[in-house]
Amino acid sequence: MIFLKWIKLRILFFRRTLIEFFNRLIYQKESQFMLHRINAHRCPYEFVLFYNGFGRLLFMLKELIALLSNNRVFKKSILIDGFDEVDYKELYKEGSNTILYPKSPMVQLQKERVDDEFYEKIANSFLLAYNYDKSEKDISQEWDRISTEFRRLFFDKNNKIIKENLENFRGDPKIYSKIFNNQYPYIKKEEGYIKSYLDAIDLVLEYHRFAQTIDKVRLASVSESLAGNYLSINYRGKKLSEQLLQNLVVANDIVENVPFSDERRNIVLDIGVGFGGSTRILSYYTPNTTQILLDLPETLFLTAYYLRYNFPNKKIALLEDIYSHLDNLEEIIEEYDFIVIPPFVLEYLKDKSVDLVINASSLAFMSEEYLNFYLEEIDRLLKDRGYFYSLNTTEDNPWGIGSHHWDYRTNYLTLMFKYDNRFAYPQWLGQKIE
Repeated sequence: MIFLKWIKLRILFFRRTLIEFFNRLIYQKESQFMLHRINAHRCPYEFVLFYNGFGRLLFMLKELIALLSNNRVFKKSILIDGFDEVDYKELYKEGSNTILYPKSPMVQLQKERVDDEFYEKIANSFLLAYNYDKSEKDISQEWDRISTEFRRLFFDKNNKIIKENLENFRGDPKIYSKIFNNQYPYIKKEEGYIKSYLDAIDLVLEYHRFAQTIDKVRLASVSESLAGNYLSINYRGKKLSEQLLQNLVVANDIVENVPFSDERRNIVLDIGVGFGGSTRILSYYTPNTTQILLDLPETLFLTAYYLRYNFPNKKIALLEDIYSHLDNLEEIIEEYDFIVIPPFVLEYLKDKSVDLVINASSLAFMSEEYLNFYLEEIDRLLKDRGYFYSLNTTEDNPWGIGSHHWDYRTNYLTLMFKYDNRFAYPQWLGQKIE
C-alpha cells in the first residue's frame, strides 16, 4: 500500500515536472514564478504571462487555426474594434485570470465628452499662437502643406472647430495619418476582417516580445485611450496598438531611470510632444509633475483635446490661459498638471528651471535652424544635473540632422543607451554636467 501510494505521488510529480518544463519552453523568464512545489507547474494569471520566441510561434499557429476554423478547433484570443463587439463594462464587473483586476485607470469603460467651453479655448489658443508668434525660423515646405490641410479639416469658414473631425482624429485614417504622415498601422474596415486579424496577431506577438525589456506589470496595465475614436485590437482586457507600445517604451525608460522627487514639483519639458500618447502614460507614474508640452500649433490642437478627454479633472493650461502671464510664467507653472505651449513661449521660461527634457523622434527631423534653437534652449533651461532623454536617429536624413551631428552646448553623462523601439533609434538618457 505504501509503495503504491509512493508510485502515485511520483506519477503526479512527473506530470507536474513535464508541465513545468513545457511552460519554461513557451514563457519568458520574466513570467517565471517561485511557487510552492505543489503548484510550481503553472501560474493561472494570463495577464502576467508573456511568451518567449517558441511560445510566440505556438500562439501564432493557434490563432491561425482558430481564424481558419472559425473558433471550432481553438478559440480566438483577440477581438477587433469595428468588427467585434467588446463590452468593457461587462468584462470588468469582476476579476478573472485573463485581465488585470482591479482594472488599470488606463482602461476606459466608456467614451467621454469634452465640454464646449474647452473646445472654444482650444480654437482660441490655436489662433492666438499664429497671431502672437513673430518667429521667422524656417520650418519646412512639408509643414506648410500640413498647416493648410489642417485648417481645412478642423475649421469651418467662420473659424469654428469642426467637432466631428476632432472627435475622430485617430479613428479616421484620412485625418491624422493624412496630415502628419503617421507611420503606425491602422485598422481599416475596408481591408476586411482576415487582413485585420492577421495584423492583430502580429501586434500581440510584439506585445509579448516587449516584456523582455518593459516592466511586465506596466505592460499589463497599459491600454489605448478612446480619445479620437481610435480602432484598436482588444487582448487580455486592454486596447492595444503599435503606437501605444512605442509610447510605453518612452514612458518606461523615464520611470525606470529618472529619480523624480517626492518633496517638490518636478518640471518636465517635452519638445515635439505629438498628440500626447507618452505624456498620458507618464502622468500615471509621475503624479508630482508639471509637464510642459511643446509643439507646433496644429499638433497642440490635438494634444489639448486628447489630454482633456483623458484627464477631465487635471489642470490643463493652454496658450489662452497663460499668454497674459508670460513675463511671470514661473509663478504659475506649478499650479498646472499640463501646460501646452507653442515654441515661442520657451523664451519666457526661467533659466535652469526644468528637471527633465524629452524629445522622441523629432529633433532629428527639423531644419538646422530649429535644431540649434532647441539645443540652446535645452542647455539654458535644464538644471545642473538635470536629465535629457532622446529617441532619435543618429544619421542625417532628407528632413533633418542625425544626433551624431548635433552640436551639444554642454556636457552630458550618459546614464542609459538602448535599442528597444520599432525605429531602431537609440534611446539615450544623459545627465547635464557643468
